Formats: sequence, C-alpha cells, structure tokens
Amino acid sequence: MRIAILGAGAIGGVLAARLATAGHAVAVLARGPHGEALRRGGIALATPQGEIRARVSALASAAALAEPDVVFLCVKAADLPAIAAVLPEAVRRAALIVPVLNGIPFWYRPDTLAAPLRFADPGGRLACLFAGTRLAGGVAHFAAEMTAPGRVRQTSGGRLVLGPVGRGLAGRGPAGATADDCARIVAALNAAGVEAEVTSDIACAMWTKLVGNAAFNPVSALTGATMAQICEDETLLGIIRIVMAEVMTVARHHGVMVPVSIDQRIAMARRIGGSKLSMLQDLERGRPIEADTLLGAVAELGDCAGVATPIVDMLRALVVMRASRNLAGRAA
Repeated sequence: MRIAILGAGAIGGVLAARLATAGHAVAVLARGPHGEALRRGGIALATPQGEIRARVSALASAAALAEPDVVFLCVKAADLPAIAAVLPEAVRRAALIVPVLNGIPFWYRPDTLAAPLRFADPGGRLACLFAGTRLAGGVAHFAAEMTAPGRVRQTSGGRLVLGPVGRGLAGRGPAGATADDCARIVAALNAAGVEAEVTSDIACAMWTKLVGNAAFNPVSALTGATMAQICEDETLLGIIRIVMAEVMTVARHHGVMVPVSIDQRIAMARRIGGSKLSMLQDLERGRPIEADTLLGAVAELGDCAGVATPIVDMLRALVVMRASRNLAGRAA
C-alpha cells in the first residue's frame, strides 16, 4: 500500500515507522533538520520492546505526493489549512484521507450547528478544501514524543480508532469514507503492529479522548507536570474533574454520551505514567499550542447549547497567555 503521512511528529512518526517496517511504501512530509535526518538515516522508533528503524521517503512539500492510497494528516490543527491547500487535486479526489487530530476536528459539525466552528475550521475553509473527498475520522491514543530529528519514543502500546464521519458534516463537506474503507486501513495497521479498530461512532470516540485531553493538556502546560505527577496531586485532580465534567456536559447537549466516567478516565491517565503531554511538548519546543481545538471549540459548542464552561474558558485564557509570553521570550 502507498501511504503518505503529513506531519511526522510523535504520532506520525509512530505510524511511519510501523507501516514502513511492515513493507508499505511510506512517504513523509518533513522539513528542516527532521526531514534531513529522515533522508539520511530513516526514522527510528524507540519502544519498550526495542528500537525500530525504517526507511521512508521524506518530502519537502505536500505538492510532491504521487497518488498515495491513503493520506494520514498528523499535523497540528494550525498547520492543516496551508498543507491542505497544496495537496494535489488528484490526491484529494482519489486517496482515503484520515485526519488524526487533537481536539474538535474540522469535520465535526453535528446537526445542532448551522455553520463551521470558528475555533475548529475558521470560515469553513477546510470543509471546502475536503469537499467530496473520502475522509475518515481518526482518534489516536498514543503516549509518544519526538526526542530528536528522526527519532520518536513511544512509551505505551497505543491505539488508533478510525470511523466514517457519516453525518458529521451533515452533507455540507466531505462525502466521507465507508466502513469498508476504514476496515482496510485498520487491517494494515494491525498487521504492522499498530493496534487499531473501526468504530461506527467516530464522534463519540473523539469526545471520549477530548474529555481527558482538554483537562490534562492545559494543566500540564501551565505546571510543567507529567501525567503521573498531575495524577498524584489531589488539588490538580480537582481541577481535572471539573474540566472533564464541563466537556462531558457539552458533549451530552450535542447528542454524545461519553461512555466512561470521570474516575475511569483518570484511571486511564494513571496507566499512561510519566509521559509529557503534547501541549507541554509544544511549549518546550516553542511551537504554537492547540488551545483553539482543545478548549476554544469546546467553549464555542457550549455557547451554542447554552452551556457555561467557566473553567475551560479560564484554562484557555491562561495557556494562550503562557504560550504568547513563551514565544515572545524566545524571540527576544
């Protein structure tokens, strides 16, 4: 299978290494020192079971893609519009496209909304760019981080959930992949050592992950604490519980009952251990944080449903200021 991975950070790196090792032709969008490292020595994935090293084709531009069978979009939400805009038309029309994004994705638009979410798809640009494509939603549960150019460390087994977007765009955007499309990719992932499954309710899978992401990520970014350190602090866990409750209430008002309790979600976090969360990793590397899709879109959906989200709002204001001052300090 010909596979393109746009965004070879932690998640993209795990997928690239596993799929290339399984014999698939993998092309990766990567620039700068990371792209050079991939061209020179391939990608190295450190796992609890040992190191995997695989050769991949490193591309400097999405415009250079040559008719892949599937495209995984593993970039940050802020980078997606620019990359989507230069995807060749033939790729957008023929390939199965799988965005694997944090937070509320651009394709999510329940019947309760009349327009794209400002914080997930400003102006509806992405919905337009992907109109008519075979698009499947992807939700990744991996504890992984980039440790150096060309090197990724995965600290837990991880799982990738795929599913048709169905009525996620209520007929106002991507045509959507079928369950059979998703099943073919899931079979390839499982054969490559990536635990994967197909769901008939990708929106529920997205909200279930978001309950934890919207709570733990900003707290980690503000405190510098790992998941394990947060879980050991009862005061921080009190904040985590309030945020989770706000997110679950918003989800419920948009027709999604998150199938795990707050205590169960925290227990899942404890099992992840001492991993750094993605928002903290972004801060430490001087990259933009995903406050809009993780927090802003939740608040926006809350407003649409008449649900107040005061702690989500507060955390977003704090992490946005923290990130702004961090970037200003690096530029000084």
